[in-house]
Amino acid sequence: MSASGAWGPAPQGVDLSQNQNAAIIGSVVAIMTVGLSAVVLRVVTRLKYSGPGLAEDDYMIMVAAILGIGTAICCLASVPWGGGKHLWVVSFDEFTKLYQTTYAFVIVYITCITATKTSILLFYRRVFGTGVIWSIVFTLTICHGLEVTITWLSGCRPVDYYWKQYTDPNAVGTCIDASLFYFINGIIGLFIDVSILLVPIPTIIKLRMPPTKKLFIGGILLLGSFVCVASAIRIVMMDQLVHSADFTWAMSKVFIWSCCEPFVGIVCACLPTYAPLVRRWGSWSAGSAAAAAAASSSSPGRAAAKRGGGDGARGGGWGVYAVGETTLRGDSDEIELTAVDVESGKLGLERGGYPRGIMVRKDFSWQSSA
Repeated sequence: MSASGAWGPAPQGVDLSQNQNAAIIGSVVAIMTVGLSAVVLRVVTRLKYSGPGLAEDDYMIMVAAILGIGTAICCLASVPWGGGKHLWVVSFDEFTKLYQTTYAFVIVYITCITATKTSILLFYRRVFGTGVIWSIVFTLTICHGLEVTITWLSGCRPVDYYWKQYTDPNAVGTCIDASLFYFINGIIGLFIDVSILLVPIPTIIKLRMPPTKKLFIGGILLLGSFVCVASAIRIVMMDQLVHSADFTWAMSKVFIWSCCEPFVGIVCACLPTYAPLVRRWGSWSAGSAAAAAAASSSSPGRAAAKRGGGDGARGGGWGVYAVGETTLRGDSDEIELTAVDVESGKLGLERGGYPRGIMVRKDFSWQSSA
């Protein structure tokens, strides 16, 4: 199918009957489902298995999830207005509505991304405390979100020139260089993503635990690198978009990755909080094995001692989280940084000697040989 529409004749060989509606709808709905499920599981884990209940980072990730739904709605709303179709089948009226949607999308997107990054940093604060590096990265995150929002809202004068400049020959106004705006802020966002990944590394290195366990903890936190990959791909897609003659067709990939990035960030922010749930599942099987071992032992005391020692060696028990001369903050059991210094067998204490990180295991059993 080839035709000449509001935008003039279609280039040779372009099939105007094609569209990417299924790719947009399928991808957005799938990643949104995964992201929202991750938040629900996080809330359930924190309320049921973590003890202290919800904290600031949990509330912030819920805000990010709501904003993430907003990005998904914008992506899905683009479909009726020509997003994912070839430009030459899109009317001026449809294009105007599509551009109005993209204008709103940028605001919702940057707010969602900022809320997700803030949640991760608040989680770090709750687990590791704060320091100079944390403060710098936190400030950069907030300032970047404000910078993008203010620049975008003031980038076109008047605002409606943003969507009228392509369809209304009588429109008068000015707009910032969108290509430069997307590229520079994409690079800044990627830099902040990498910086957030590096914030806890110095503390992890100082943890008193075996190197393999340090690698495991670092690996959990570094799962956030998937966000960096999504962010980098989005930068490439945005560059292709602003240089594409078939704007509405190229926009589909931008919408997909711009919706994928926030929800991937939400999932990565939730992963470290699942340790109590995973540990709970593990304790059921470990408890069964320990009970069988205790039943076959001739000495109940020895069996209990073996059971206690095994929990410490596996890092499955509750305890304090030691870092150098101090400990991690008391509510840090989400990632099970360490319960006991398994090399020395000693528990760490916070400054002042108060063991805020100590948690008592409730699901223990006692068996008598009498």
